[in-house]
Amino acid sequence: MKSFKITALVIIIISIITACGSSDGKLSSQGNDSISATKQQKLEEENEKLRNQLAEKTAVEKKEKEAKKAEEQAKLQEASKKTRTAEMMKMLVPYLDEDKVLNEKTYNYIVDHYELFPALTTDSKIAAKAEVDDNITARHLFKNITPYLDKMVMISGYVLRIKEAETAMGTVADIQVIDENTNSIYGIYMNSTGDILDGDFVTMIGVPTGLSSMKNLGGGTTSFVILTVSTITK
Repeated sequence: MKSFKITALVIIIISIITACGSSDGKLSSQGNDSISATKQQKLEEENEKLRNQLAEKTAVEKKEKEAKKAEEQAKLQEASKKTRTAEMMKMLVPYLDEDKVLNEKTYNYIVDHYELFPALTTDSKIAAKAEVDDNITARHLFKNITPYLDKMVMISGYVLRIKEAETAMGTVADIQVIDENTNSIYGIYMNSTGDILDGDFVTMIGVPTGLSSMKNLGGGTTSFVILTVSTITK
């Protein structure tokens, strides 16, 4: 009987120890799982933070790139605007007279004063008139045009012929004017001339661009001044 009690006591003790060990194992496993989950959460949070930072950096770089591109395009457009009339005259002068080219002084003057070719606003029209040298007449130009290739002049007369054409660079008008001394001026205007027609008396402001000649109906030769026109009014 005593031997039975001792055996039963041993079994109970072993059971208690086993249960405790099993419990400790479960607690340990649960603890490890909790620590692992916390680390995983922190890792995901760090990854999310890095992704957000990368996205912000990419967005900033994209905006900077777009801003730079827009700035470059604006500069190109401004440069194109500055040289538009000068480049057109560079093509037209040899077309009007194959022996002539646009003088560098005239080209530079047009580019430096591009806002006056044509002068379409009130301020630019006032500025164009302020540039005029009243001492220069058509007679000076026909005598020797070279000193005046970068000067603004004012010419008045009757329209002998006026035409307009639509081009890739916009509307271009050519106006043949005869002044009071029967001098012939051939104006190129980079815009529509509005209601001006043949026979109207007009005043043109522009920069002398060349002196050329053509055969007339009488079999002779007519000399004419090429004028890059800033403003034309009647």
